[in-house]
Amino acid sequence: MTLNKLRFEHGDDELLDFYRRQHILKFITAVTIFTFIPLGIKNLLIGETLLGLSLLAFELSFIIEMIGLLYVERKIIGNGIPLSLLVISITLSIYELGMFVSYWVYPIAVTLVFIIPRRQALITNTCLVVGCGIASFYHVDWQYAMRFISSLIACAGIAHVAVEAIHHLQVELRYLSTRDALTGALNRHQLDAFMNRSIAQKNRGFSACVALIDIDHFKQVNDLYGHDVGDTVIKNVVETLNQHTRDLDILFRLGGDEFLILFDNTNMNEAFKVMDTLSQHIREQHYPYHAKVTISVGLSPAFAEDDAVRWIKRADIALYQSKENGRDQITINAKSDTVTNINMNLNQRVM
Repeated sequence: MTLNKLRFEHGDDELLDFYRRQHILKFITAVTIFTFIPLGIKNLLIGETLLGLSLLAFELSFIIEMIGLLYVERKIIGNGIPLSLLVISITLSIYELGMFVSYWVYPIAVTLVFIIPRRQALITNTCLVVGCGIASFYHVDWQYAMRFISSLIACAGIAHVAVEAIHHLQVELRYLSTRDALTGALNRHQLDAFMNRSIAQKNRGFSACVALIDIDHFKQVNDLYGHDVGDTVIKNVVETLNQHTRDLDILFRLGGDEFLILFDNTNMNEAFKVMDTLSQHIREQHYPYHAKVTISVGLSPAFAEDDAVRWIKRADIALYQSKENGRDQITINAKSDTVTNINMNLNQRVM
């Protein structure tokens, strides 16, 4: 399993997390309701029918999409229709009413950068600049029109650059907060969420297993060769685990020389075969000072009544059994309350 194989549930292109985004979208929806609806009605009353209808059409499409995102949790009409109507409405506003409405364009351009995907925001803001720029030539000299266009480009450009920098910083901070600094494996803070998800999938008929892994006699490696060599051994072991696990297998470092692999949609027989192969590769790997490195493993499947703590505890008991029986082996705990008496030398291929 490589580090790029794991995709998190949040969108990589979203600046805000789900709950903050919901609060902001509710606020923006309220602002547009109290802004665009009165403006639309007012323009209908003063005879600006096309502008009034475009403002109301935008608001209706925006409300429909917000209902989908906030309450149905899916897109109903998508972003394309509201964004197109928004550009048309703002362009018509400047064309029909003059430059005194141009101040609305700046907050709209900045807001778009924060609440919609970057590519859509860039396209929409480009259309705003072009549309509003052309409309401005009908009301002011070209020098003033160019100043307006330049200031709008600068405003939108600064917003895009700032949000892009924030996005990259978020990605880096998110990575650092979820990964072990030495190995790049997921840290234990992510474990409960992934295990609870696997248990929920188990209740829907999918199998799942965990393998609790401990490097045998790792303290001796540190004592004999130093902690720098110990760190190298850990990184080599993790590299081997990443290279020889599958896309759906998720690796966590629990601390020190202890790791956990979560096998989603995998039965015990498949999980054992993967761990058996991994153990052989780790044993055959070359390490500094020709250190001999092996692993002990405790395997346990998920049960419908499990929580993360019980599931890990069963695997931990199995791991303890592997150590007690001489290390460099796998113990399977396939019952909810006891450790089964299945202790296998890693050269065996039974099950």
